[in-house]
Amino acid sequence: PGARMYRTGDLARWNTAGQVEYLGRADRQVKIRGLRIEPGEIENVLAGHPSVGRAAVTVVPTAAGPALAGYAVPAEGAAPDPAELRRYLRSELPDYMVPLTITVLDRLPVTANSKTDLAALPSPAPAAAERPYEAPRDDTERALAALWEQLLGADRVGVHDNFFELGGHSLLATRLLAEIRSGLGAAVTVRRFFAGPTVAELALATAESAAAPEPPIVRRARRGRPA
Repeated sequence: PGARMYRTGDLARWNTAGQVEYLGRADRQVKIRGLRIEPGEIENVLAGHPSVGRAAVTVVPTAAGPALAGYAVPAEGAAPDPAELRRYLRSELPDYMVPLTITVLDRLPVTANSKTDLAALPSPAPAAAERPYEAPRDDTERALAALWEQLLGADRVGVHDNFFELGGHSLLATRLLAEIRSGLGAAVTVRRFFAGPTVAELALATAESAAAPEPPIVRRARRGRPA
């Protein structure tokens, strides 16, 4: 009595076997990579842009895992630019709350109760780089771009595209660096990658790693391995 309880918003029930069955949510809160997100909060910020009349945000599957997708209906006389809208959201929200894509629609589908019909929203526009495309210039950049395309499910990746703007995240970055270590023999650190998350910067980091001498402890470990 008197204890404070936290309402998680999860809907569940006890079944006849005495187990708890999860049924869904009592609200629209979602969890992506362990982070709880309220889509309605993002919608309110997106709708606050002068060129947006109405907005909707939902979760869609991608090659990199579940991701947020935004939809915007233009305000009267406006023509929203998806790249500009994402930059605006990044100035107002944490990175993990910025939708991977923003699709501009003439109108949002609605239910019989005049609420946004999230299930009827069209497939989002492909995640697009926010810089002009520049093709890879050498074998290393081509290999890295192909790896990004595979991990991110992107159609094409340019040398100046940002890994995180294309849907990448920290867990996928760790996998990327492991693939680079095994495939290219380069040990690029997470810190180095986060400092320059583009193909061009990653190619430079790969070259730096290949040219750097092994630390003494690594050399000793290699010499100590049994034949």
